[in-house]
Parts: sequence; C-alpha cells; structure tokens
Amino acid sequence: MNLATIATKFEPSAATLGVVVPTLNSAATLDWTLCSLLNQRNCALRVVVADSGSTDGTLWICRKWGVRSVYAPPGSLYRAVNEGLKNLDTEWMTFLNSDDVAYPHSYARLLQLGDAAGASLVYGHCDYMDLEGRFLFTWRAAAPSQLPAMFRRGVFGFAQPCAIFRRSLFQNLGGFDDRYRHVADLVFFSRAVLSGSPARRLSAPSVGAFRLHPGQLSARDSGAVRTEKLAHIDEDRLRPSISDRVRVLIWRLANLPNYSARLAATGRACWHHFAHS
Repeated sequence: MNLATIATKFEPSAATLGVVVPTLNSAATLDWTLCSLLNQRNCALRVVVADSGSTDGTLWICRKWGVRSVYAPPGSLYRAVNEGLKNLDTEWMTFLNSDDVAYPHSYARLLQLGDAAGASLVYGHCDYMDLEGRFLFTWRAAAPSQLPAMFRRGVFGFAQPCAIFRRSLFQNLGGFDDRYRHVADLVFFSRAVLSGSPARRLSAPSVGAFRLHPGQLSARDSGAVRTEKLAHIDEDRLRPSISDRVRVLIWRLANLPNYSARLAATGRACWHHFAHS
C-alpha cells in the first residue's frame, strides 16, 4: 500500500498534492522525510522519489514505505525534480528535499488557502533544525507584497520546502531551469512572482523544517550560489529600485533575531562537525 492510498483511505474527499523527493544516497534522513509525508492530515498525496543512482539503502527505504521511484540522471537536483514532477498529474505540486520534513497539517492548510484565494503559489514560515532534528530557529517568510522587490534583488523571501504551486505554473515556466545548479528554485519562484502569478502567505505556525548542516551543497559552494544569483539577475534583466532596497532592508530587520540565531546555529554546527571529524 503506497502513501497516496493510505492518505486517501482516511480522507476520501481531501485535496490531492503531488510531492517529489529528489534523492542521492539519502538513507540517513529519508525515513524522516517520508514519515512526515505519510502523516499528513486532511489531504491525499501522490509521492514520487526521483533518484539519481543511490548505492546506499535509499531505494530499499522507498520500497519499505511503498513509494514509487523513478530514475533521474545524476548531476542536477533540479533535473531530478523536473523528472519527478512530470510523472505527476495533480493540480498542486511541490518538492521536498530528502532531509527536510513537513508538519502534519501543513499541506492541507496550504491547499485550502491556495484554492480559496485562487493563488498559483502558496507558502509559509519555515523552521530550521540541526542534523539530528533538533529545533534551531524559525524563519519568517516575507509578505506577498514584498516578494517582487526581494526577487529583483536576488533575495529569496521564503523557504522552498514550505511552498506549493499549481501544475499550470510549472508547465508555463517550463519547470525548474536546471542550468542553475544551486538556485533554480529561486529563479523559478522569481519568474512566477514577477510575471504576476498570484501568491499568498500562510499565517503561523510554520509549514515545515529545513535541516541545516555543514555538508549541504549550498553551504559548501556559497561562492557559486552568489555567482548564479548574479547571473540570474543579469539574464532576467532585474533592475531593483531604491524602494526595492528599502523593502528588503525592512524584511531583514524584522528577521534580525532569526539572522542572529542562524549565525549562532551555523557556528555551533560547524564546530560540532569539525570537532568530531
């Protein structure tokens, strides 16, 4: 029995969400992620794992949970996401990294808001946790009115694991632009918002949790992340105004306690990693 069947059994009239989990040797954390999907309430899920040739227990874990897996050539997280999403026919879609989690009622809350508001994109606040799943801090997402200014500055105003979007939006944008190895999610949502796609923010509490650890690709290649952001700003001819800079500054000031918590948490995680390596 797969995840979608289990979810539908208990909520026969619930809305359906398609979720892709990209994996590559993700056995250490995949159980956490799939368990969080299995325990969603008041919505049915269609889950696909897009695997890029794992050699650990990743595919065994998929079989244990009854989750379908498809092969995606290695080398690009976003190519795997695109491949997985193309295998789904649900109205609403998202992807969840294999070390992140979604809280039990979160997807139902997002779907309800999206349908009620006629939105194409819905997102919420995000918690951060350490490698072993301990809570670190909460990151408050920007308001929809702030997003255009932020994206013109190459600033991501919310966390991708806490967002869902319509299938029509994915198709209209041609999926995630996998020329960007690190920031294709930022590029996708930037193009969505700046093209006028309606977005809505879910009120607290947080939607899910992002696992923060020194081994993450974005942490290892921070220079490449910045280079790709600048390339995106140039390619999409984004020209921030002075008012855009002010809006971003206001959002950052509002999140100042979270910035401090993130810096402290990152420092502790790095110290723990090197002290025990």
